[in-house]
Amino acid sequence: KDIPVVISAVTDPAESGLLADNNAPGGNVTGTSDLTPVKEQIDLLKQLIPDAQTVGVLYCSAESNSAIQAEMTREACEALGMEAVDYTVSNTNEIQTVVESMVGKVDALYIPTDNMLASNMPTVALVANPAKIPVICGESGMVENGGLITNGINYHDLGVLTGQQAAKILEGADPAEMPIEYCDESSYTYTINEDTAAEIGIEIPEEFLGGENAES
Repeated sequence: KDIPVVISAVTDPAESGLLADNNAPGGNVTGTSDLTPVKEQIDLLKQLIPDAQTVGVLYCSAESNSAIQAEMTREACEALGMEAVDYTVSNTNEIQTVVESMVGKVDALYIPTDNMLASNMPTVALVANPAKIPVICGESGMVENGGLITNGINYHDLGVLTGQQAAKILEGADPAEMPIEYCDESSYTYTINEDTAAEIGIEIPEEFLGGENAES
């Protein structure tokens, strides 16, 4: 109650019950959001797999931040004429079975910034990659562990932004009046797993491989 709390890597702090309103926290908690650019990532999926009609959306049903992103994914897919189908897991033991159930039913798979799935991407890749299912991820670490590609926030930049907020509080700013902040679009970074691309037989356009905002 007395020591200000500066949060980071929470998708929607208000929806998660950490504060009253993202624009006006009203208490002793403020910070930054790691809301991933869902729309841009679904646009990327459509660019890479233009014939995709059905997109599997895989997330942990117990993570509220993931459920929020899943709803955003459904809206983004619908806007591009695709159908998004939810596939949820409640524990790590279900992941392989659930991914196996998608084979032959989805044209691509999208995974938001879900903690459980991020920690178990090798299990997802074990099934999805041999089945030639492109996996578009919410953040770069998931790509590095077997996913195909992302265009996501830079967590280093997010950490800097959070640190700047903490410094302002130490200088006298009131957390109650400090809105939740988000990474600027200019810091979004493409991350590509070229080994995965080769395994599933998909060619990544040069525009995603080059430039200062690309990693592989």
